[in-house]
Amino acid sequence: MTEQTKQAIEPGVKLWLSRGWQDFTRTWKISVMFSSIFLVISLLAYWQLLQLDLGLVLYPFIAGFMVVAPLLVTGFQRVGRMLHEGEQPGFMDLLKGVRETTPGIFFLTFVLCVCYLIWVTDAMVIYGMYFGVKAVPINAELLADPVLRESLFSYLMFTGLMGFVIAQMGFMVGAFSIPLIMHQKMTFVAAVFTSVATVWRHKLLMFRWALSLALLMLSTLMLALPLLVVVLPVTAYASYEAYVDLLQQEDSTDH
Repeated sequence: MTEQTKQAIEPGVKLWLSRGWQDFTRTWKISVMFSSIFLVISLLAYWQLLQLDLGLVLYPFIAGFMVVAPLLVTGFQRVGRMLHEGEQPGFMDLLKGVRETTPGIFFLTFVLCVCYLIWVTDAMVIYGMYFGVKAVPINAELLADPVLRESLFSYLMFTGLMGFVIAQMGFMVGAFSIPLIMHQKMTFVAAVFTSVATVWRHKLLMFRWALSLALLMLSTLMLALPLLVVVLPVTAYASYEAYVDLLQQEDSTDH
């Protein structure tokens, strides 16, 4: 890759999010309709856990969402490709994107789901260590009681550190694997190798990209859940733009 190309890629995070927003504005009706499915599922899960006074259990589930999030955006990947090709996608194209799953994507789904289950299971074990089997409602007493407060901070710290490691592994594997399998018809092994190699080659840029995605998604899931219908498609389209810049343009430059 030439120095000029590197300089064009380096400020990619803002550029990718800007392009992702532009793609969203061009398809906002179908994008909101599709992402509303995940919003309804999330609302039901939140409501059920809060009804059982298990609000703290939301934390590992929300954080672990970053591990499997790439699997939710296959439809947006298809629409992003269509926009680049000058086509006007419809709602059915989002559903067809989900149907474009191949054995490679199914196996990737299995790998990321195993990572997610490890993360959630270990988080539940840590929860049991600090709070036992009793439900701990989120209220003023949780912060007012010194013992509960110390347990809360320890629980958040240890599960956060563990989740960070697993999320990094999931990000390296899943960052570009799905678009490579979908758009370039790569095998699972080749796609994962290319994804990990690309993340490693652009370590600083990918760190900023992963951090940006995590902050956007976690703040949305924790503080402003209804905005998921906007944030999910924007970040999904931005991820496609990252794939185009780092892999499609890089390949054309090398050739």
